[in-house]
Amino acid sequence: MKLDAIVAAKRFIEDFHGECQFALLAGSVSKGLATASSDLDIIIFYEERTNTRESYVRYDWKIESFVHNHSSYKKYFAKEKESGRPVLASMIKDGIILKDHPLIYSIKQDAIDCLNEGPESLTPEFIRLSRYFVYDLLDDFVDSKNDDEAMIALNLLSTQVADFILRYNNQWTGRGKGLVRAFKEYDEALSTRYFYTLNEYFQNRNKQPFVDLVNEIYEPLGGQLFDGFKQ
Repeated sequence: MKLDAIVAAKRFIEDFHGECQFALLAGSVSKGLATASSDLDIIIFYEERTNTRESYVRYDWKIESFVHNHSSYKKYFAKEKESGRPVLASMIKDGIILKDHPLIYSIKQDAIDCLNEGPESLTPEFIRLSRYFVYDLLDDFVDSKNDDEAMIALNLLSTQVADFILRYNNQWTGRGKGLVRAFKEYDEALSTRYFYTLNEYFQNRNKQPFVDLVNEIYEPLGGQLFDGFKQ
């Protein structure tokens, strides 16, 4: 029988990282959102050990280990504020303590502070580039010769547009299901409309709702950029 998640995570710490200062179980398992394919995301802290990420299959679980030291996590937080995706900060904030240590609470507070501060604002250059490249893909979508071309263009566009909406409004974004959850949390009505436009194409081959939504988002920023573009 498969071991309980916390039991398996603690055994992993004992077997592979017995000398660590403290450790956390993060990810969907720690939030009660686990599925049949969920793995164990385990964050392990040493005082000075080199930052690594490693994957294992042990105790009938897939396990991802993220080893950090007292400075490496801060560098990750800075990168996440730049990218807008708070992966490590969220994991540390929500992580279940597997091995305790007084320092863990200050690091959890650092994660909370990072999340509360939010991501860095988009630069004018980022917005300018987005206007060019999103509309370049939108042209491919509108002018596509067949469904295969249209679907690839829309797949690329859909994540870029959702990500841009969140980042432009100084919201944290995500990847995959994290992007969906972040979008719904930010503006449920807008996310509902966004997914409606996607369904209109995939179910009815109607491109116009998505095209209209993109124009509404970008027109206040100057709309399509082509003439005079230089990189």
